Amino acid sequence: MNPLRRAWQSLTSVRGFRRFSGITVLLLWVIFPSGGLVRLTGSGLGCSDWPLCNAGGIVPASNQHAWIEFSNRMFSGAVIVVVIIMACAAFGAEGRSRAAKIGAVVAAVATVGQVPLGAITVLFDLHPLLVASHFALSLIALAAGVVTYLQAADVAAGVRRAFSRGATWLGALFAVALGTTVVTGILVTAAGPHSGDPKVIKRFGMLDHAAYVHVRAVVALLIVAIIVGWFVWRRRDDRGLVVPALWFIPFFIAQVVVGEVQWHNHLPWQVVLVHVTIAGVVWGLGVSIAWRLARPITSGADG
Repeated sequence: MNPLRRAWQSLTSVRGFRRFSGITVLLLWVIFPSGGLVRLTGSGLGCSDWPLCNAGGIVPASNQHAWIEFSNRMFSGAVIVVVIIMACAAFGAEGRSRAAKIGAVVAAVATVGQVPLGAITVLFDLHPLLVASHFALSLIALAAGVVTYLQAADVAAGVRRAFSRGATWLGALFAVALGTTVVTGILVTAAGPHSGDPKVIKRFGMLDHAAYVHVRAVVALLIVAIIVGWFVWRRRDDRGLVVPALWFIPFFIAQVVVGEVQWHNHLPWQVVLVHVTIAGVVWGLGVSIAWRLARPITSGADG
């Protein structure tokens, strides 16, 4: 058998697609600290051209900012290839579901969309809303990748799920609370001191005001999370729901603690980078909870 055909069959098998989609989710998460490092070290304009780094060549000049930005571009390019492969595999995977195919396509479109958005962001000298939209698009890609993986995991476990009216409303409420918290956090970033380049001083909004709204959104998410926790306990036999919920607790607490530390220490970039990294984990776990909460098990054994 042709090696490429053998690799494709392995990739589109039940276990193979679950494994590959899981790896893809991990790579989509790494984009968060990778992109965050570019902005927080002031390397957003380290490469003056797009898609080349400097005029006349792809390889950047020998300075730290150029290499940080260039490395992020190369990594993002590799992730784009992986996500496109996942999207193609979703249509040939054994036991493929409609949600997995949609999720994989959305992840691919959002990831590829970072390319023109990145060019526009550089051309407009890192406008804070364009930088924020970069982060938002990463959130969409990660959420879609997570849904794809969850569907693949259910197929591998022989589990069938379906939307339930009451559960769907609760899942949607949690998703809205989570999304509001993340969006308000992005607006804090847009108003904050880390523009992506020392020469860029234009910010969006007032930092104190943005932080005030963000803290209230976090409190609202905490209240909704407590309500969700009670429903998760009632469905504690659903391991696919319970596991991400249990992991969500320590990461959410860590995110709150790191947020307080960075605020009271005037937003040092190293601590902000940790905050951004954990935000990706909290977002991925939160999407898992919302999706699994909205779709209780109808048949099969979760595990």
